[in-house]
Amino acid sequence: MPEYRGWDIRLDMPQTKAQCLVLGAGIIGSAVAYELSRRGVRDIHVLDPDLEGQFSSTERNAGGVRHLWRHPINVELARHSIALFEEIKEEIGFQQSGYLWLFKKEESQTADDLLAHTRSMGVAYEKLSPSDIKQRYPFLDKTEDLSCGMFGAKDGLLNANALKSYFRKEAQEKGVRFHDRFRALKISKHNGGVRVAGEVFPDQKEAHAYLQAPSDTVQFEKQEWSAEVVILCMGAWSQTVDFQEEEPLDLKPIRRQIALFQAEGFDMTPYGMVVDTSKVYFHPEGGNILAGFVIKDEKAGFNFSYDPNFFEEHLWPPLFERSTKLERLKHVTGWGGMYHYTPDTTGILGKVPGWDNLIEAHSFTGRGVMQCYGAALAVADLVLKKSFSRFDAACLSRTRFRDPKQWLAETLHI
Repeated sequence: MPEYRGWDIRLDMPQTKAQCLVLGAGIIGSAVAYELSRRGVRDIHVLDPDLEGQFSSTERNAGGVRHLWRHPINVELARHSIALFEEIKEEIGFQQSGYLWLFKKEESQTADDLLAHTRSMGVAYEKLSPSDIKQRYPFLDKTEDLSCGMFGAKDGLLNANALKSYFRKEAQEKGVRFHDRFRALKISKHNGGVRVAGEVFPDQKEAHAYLQAPSDTVQFEKQEWSAEVVILCMGAWSQTVDFQEEEPLDLKPIRRQIALFQAEGFDMTPYGMVVDTSKVYFHPEGGNILAGFVIKDEKAGFNFSYDPNFFEEHLWPPLFERSTKLERLKHVTGWGGMYHYTPDTTGILGKVPGWDNLIEAHSFTGRGVMQCYGAALAVADLVLKKSFSRFDAACLSRTRFRDPKQWLAETLHI
């Protein structure tokens, strides 16, 4: 953890008090504020460097949500989240158009094992033969290499920013206050509570500069908050906060690129998300098609650039090989966003070791949207009941990284 140059905690520094302080107003932080306020907590303040979220992972999310995971805790987080999405589908543009995951011929046994495992957890998926796939997705007409597909009818697509806005609106109506352009720097114990020291950016330009290239230099007005409980939900920026970790973790911000394109003479609107055997994923998006892909061995770091050759080198070839409808494509635009990788690509949630009133919920490795409300339910239990009650999320604690046998390696991560 860096030592902050120019940092000097002074007794005369502006201080503000709160019962509950949420650091980070992305999809996880906003969901936590929503759930806590819904359950009666009134003095909640949410702090974020940029509430508009131009560089947040929520803003740059692909919008897909699914139940299909190997680890039961990941299924549970998604199950509770998607149940809420169904209730508010009109507000967030949730379309349960399904998820189709394709498997190669040599992956036939893997698919069968996964289907049985998924059904054992009470998640409804069905196996599709290549002919079934062609019937349901007629544009997927190059299926010679496929053994099958797995289809989840209750999965689908939503507007991540509409979901975040929903959480914030509901929370604000119950008295939650959101504060813009605050950068948390140091968390410490203070008089039985928690003290958060940081700085306030003078404008959005400075906030954006920090988000793209976090620095340990303090340049602007310093401010302190004190609270009974603090919840750290800063996603890829969680490691920029000094809270004297007993066991620092190896967490990495990794760029993920997404492209938007058009297919000549083909409208994908009636269909949902497709995950190809190449691990290129794609779905309809506002009259276009959105697609993404994980570049193996992508260098860690805060990199929001978009490679001009990404679409032609990584997306077009596998799409061409999968469908005659995807042979003639026109690139529209693209962008880069942050995933925060844990050693096992599963999120971190729980009390920080050595703290009674510092809770963390971050680093969901690109699936914060589809697991946000489940995470919020677990955090709210820790705050209000001091333990998990609705479901047991203890396995998500950072303490699991002490023993590789307790890791939650998620092979269905894309």
